[in-house]
This record gives sequence, C-alpha cells and structure tokens, in this order.
Amino acid sequence: MTVIHTAARQRITPDSRPPGCPVQSAGMFVIRSDGTATFDRHYHDFDEFWLVAAGTGMVQVGDEQHHITAGDIIFTAAGLDHDVIAVAEELRVFWLSLPPAPGGSGAHLHRTEHDAIKHAVRIVSAGGPR
Repeated sequence: MTVIHTAARQRITPDSRPPGCPVQSAGMFVIRSDGTATFDRHYHDFDEFWLVAAGTGMVQVGDEQHHITAGDIIFTAAGLDHDVIAVAEELRVFWLSLPPAPGGSGAHLHRTEHDAIKHAVRIVSAGGPR
C-alpha cells in the first residue's frame, strides 16, 4: 500500500502498513456537525498527531481546551488524555500514530469506565473565539 484512500475508509494498521513504514496507524476520522457525532475521552501508549483538514471545533488535550480549525495540527504525547468535545463545522481529521513502546497495546486506553463511554459531541457556533 503506497496510497491510502482515506475517503474509502482505508487506513494504515500494523497488519496493512507497507514494508519499512514506521507508523503504528494512520487514517481519517469525521466528526459531523448534525448532532449525531460521538467520541470517547482516551489516551494511548504512543504519540499521536491529528491534522485538521476541514472544519472547526474544540478538543481537550490534558486539562486544556483548544479551538481548532482547518490547518491545525494537534499533538498528543503518550499517556495524555484527549477528546473531541465540540464541533461547529464538520471536522475531517487525519491521524498519524507512532509505534508504542515495547510491550505497549497500541489501543485506545481509558482511565475510567465512564471515559470509555462515547459521549455526544456538542454543536457550537462557528464564530467562537480562537
């Protein structure tokens, strides 16, 4: 796999990554602004990057909330909780995950059972502060 067709929901996984590809996973997720979006507060045992291709919204990384828009890059270090908490315009986000440390799970991890429950992503006005 040299090209990943994310519009067709393709992604890189440990089972599908090309030879020599150093990432754990990569792909795209969409957070709709129609009231149907859900997300879970989670962390990983690896570093992850999110590249916002389209839309606007709000994420929480650790204890800080950040307004995001197309062109932004979000970095979440291993062990740092992160979440999508609001959307104003449909978000299209590419993610790229680095390999976990030896013995790592490479999964979404949750500190509490409540964090594992997908919550509704709030809809907010697109004109909010940046």
